[in-house]
Amino acid sequence: MPYSQKAFHYVDVGNGHSREGCTPGTRQKILKDIEEWVDGTSPVDTLGYWLCGMAGTGKSTIAQSVCNTMENKNMLAATFFCSRQIPECRDHSKIIPTIAYQMAQISLIFTKELVTILQADPNKVSRPPSEQLDILLIKPWTKVVSAGMCSCTPVVVIDALYECENIESVLSALI
Repeated sequence: MPYSQKAFHYVDVGNGHSREGCTPGTRQKILKDIEEWVDGTSPVDTLGYWLCGMAGTGKSTIAQSVCNTMENKNMLAATFFCSRQIPECRDHSKIIPTIAYQMAQISLIFTKELVTILQADPNKVSRPPSEQLDILLIKPWTKVVSAGMCSCTPVVVIDALYECENIESVLSALI
């Protein structure tokens, strides 16, 4: 399954520096809002938390801080940090397979279901994003939930979607 390891939140982005989170003591309000949304204690009751803002305002830094926090709580399921500078991180067709790959790393049931799906038809990974979402993420995760093996809300962080090419198809699948 083609995935992008360079899109993981902890990977050196190629310039000798790993992605960094917020400076301690900064961005506390937005980080608290996101944490409350994850915990289900926020008045915001949506399946996704969208962080929007102008370029250079710190959205990626906030996303990295969220990843660090969720990883420390064992709630981080997957990440995809898009980047115009890294070809595989701007390829929209790698977003859902990369998330599925990472989720398979945290759940044996998810892995078994994903392997069964891909053994039956390896080309499913090449389907349009709306089908990929259902086949590679929703169906395997439904098995995890039905087996009662889901003790917390898995958090998936996707950063800088606007840096991907042809993102419309993935965006419509996600929303």
